[in-house]
Amino acid sequence: MTTDEELRVAADALGESVLVLGCGDAGEAAATAVAEADVPATDDAATPDAVVLAVDGATPPEALPESVPEAPLVVAVVALPHRPDPGERDLLAALAERVDSVVLAPGDDAAALTDAVGTLVSVVRDPGFVNLDLADARTLLRPVDLAALGVGSSEEGAPEDAAAAAFASLPAGVETDPADGVLVDLLGGPAMSVEDVSDAVTAVRGRVGPDAHVIWGGGVDDDLAETVRVRLVVASVANVRAAPGDPCPRCASSLAAYSLGGRTTLSCEHCGFAGVSVRLRE
Repeated sequence: MTTDEELRVAADALGESVLVLGCGDAGEAAATAVAEADVPATDDAATPDAVVLAVDGATPPEALPESVPEAPLVVAVVALPHRPDPGERDLLAALAERVDSVVLAPGDDAAALTDAVGTLVSVVRDPGFVNLDLADARTLLRPVDLAALGVGSSEEGAPEDAAAAAFASLPAGVETDPADGVLVDLLGGPAMSVEDVSDAVTAVRGRVGPDAHVIWGGGVDDDLAETVRVRLVVASVANVRAAPGDPCPRCASSLAAYSLGGRTTLSCEHCGFAGVSVRLRE
């Protein structure tokens, strides 16, 4: 097993250290890339303010580090190209025992995982006219087992479209109806207005439960002169809902739909697994 010392790299921004660890080939590559990117890196994070564990989705549970350094917030980021299969579900369950929250991101390689980890760190560390910070992340992520990361862009003046694109980019199978909180980070050029921010946040609120806690931030990026970008961290999502034809969580055979008492559910004709709720939203 790779030791913590071999895995350890750190991202330190604005006086609070975010320690990034890598697990598995893609995880190690992502951790190294984050350390070498624009996020400031340091090898001195004995008492980090947050720990992000970048995990290769192909990592078997027994290959996970036995422990993760303690911090006020400890999260694992896993990039998956599809709904978790049985082996990946075992990995997520094992991670949940070691960290405060597991953040799912779309993708299937080191580049996707690097983007996801870099985005998560950037959301809570980059300055803006309204900042999101580690305290906001702790508020939403520490109480939940599963979260998801999404990024979407649109033309300037259409923040609702960027929010919709961010939701559409969430990992396959993620259901946001049960979400109890969202970090919303809006980036745009110098022409971005308060109304743009309000429209983006309103669009996000319309896609989660009425009681979800939405915390937002925003910043100006001169490189986005004609673009608006929304970055989301959606807390307390579910990934168990599926559609007909999706793989069975138990045996990976195709699920079939049936109706009983006005409720549509899914079952597996191969192994008998049943009771999977049909996902509510494409």
